[in-house]
Amino acid sequence: MLDTSRSAAHLTHNGNGAASAAPFLRITGIDKHFGSFRALSNVTLDVQAGEFICFLGPSGCGKSTLLRIIAGLERQNAGMIHSLDQDISDLPPAQRQFGILFQSYALFPNLNVRENIVYGLRNRRMRSAEIDSRLNELIELIDLKGSEGKYPAQLSGGQQQRVALARAIAPSPRLLLLDEPLSALDAKVRVHLRQQIRDLQRRLGLTAIMVTHDQEEALSMADRVVAMRDGEVEQIGTPTEVYHTPRSLFVAGFVGKMNILPGRVGGGRLSIGSLSFAMPAFYDTPENQGEVIACLRPEQMRLKAAGAADALPARVMQLEFLGSFWRATLVVPALGDAEISVDLTSRDMADMPVAIGESVGVALPEDRFAVFPASQSGQVRESVRQ
Repeated sequence: MLDTSRSAAHLTHNGNGAASAAPFLRITGIDKHFGSFRALSNVTLDVQAGEFICFLGPSGCGKSTLLRIIAGLERQNAGMIHSLDQDISDLPPAQRQFGILFQSYALFPNLNVRENIVYGLRNRRMRSAEIDSRLNELIELIDLKGSEGKYPAQLSGGQQQRVALARAIAPSPRLLLLDEPLSALDAKVRVHLRQQIRDLQRRLGLTAIMVTHDQEEALSMADRVVAMRDGEVEQIGTPTEVYHTPRSLFVAGFVGKMNILPGRVGGGRLSIGSLSFAMPAFYDTPENQGEVIACLRPEQMRLKAAGAADALPARVMQLEFLGSFWRATLVVPALGDAEISVDLTSRDMADMPVAIGESVGVALPEDRFAVFPASQSGQVRESVRQ
């Protein structure tokens, strides 16, 4: 369990000694267990007004359970939840005034688009004119004008999800909760909808929390990512922080592709194979001494011509075409014959075509290594298995 206190926002004081505004949502010390199974352990997080937060992690890490506790659909065994300094830990879901969007859409099949969207508004006994005005506004927002009379069975999966989104935000919720809302959709629709959801959230100034196991989804949508594992928070940070400066080997392996290399640290130097590098300052900690695991992302390395003075000799063992880029697998003798992956753009391949079995040079940016204690090595298998 890593210390995430530096990433969480807390009450601060200005120069006059006055406290600043409380966060929109404060989650403190949340524990949840089902019998002997502990689903969440001491989860603490502050969410600021207007933020888009993503809970990211593998299946079973506790992210959906945490979302349900925030919504009031599950009761925590310990811990508290405050919204703008109001204790809502024991409030029923209806009194929290949060909107919820599930993966399954949960549209009423016997109600058309209009009736599904305004269902919650009718329960609030709003006037017909107010309901019509709100409906027209939402139909424009989700780009389904002309489809008000259609039933869910007549809509595509993406259209159904947009209707479910409109229904969730129709009552003007204080917080929007999204539980893997895009996972049942095909890839192209998923990309389009995540852009629509993010644009809508920004336009309306909504505070939103989304659960996902899709790292690309989290990195592209979130203001901050909460990376979770085994019911605990591994790291809280912006997408670039989580991607470029992971705070555990699990996060390094789970978020994006990572080359994993055994090494050793001593005297401020990182040794891998027969090579020695300056230890990156961010990772030069008391824990990272002796046997370590060093990580480097495939896109951070460069292929060069064989024999280049500023590159290590290597041999191409495999090539994968992945659409927008190529991934080359190399064996590098100086790294103890370790296999590493290097990502190449189409322009890279056009400028210097490579083939399987060919000798090349590879340049490593030594200041970009992420380094973790060797005791975390089991997390590599865990992140890959997920």
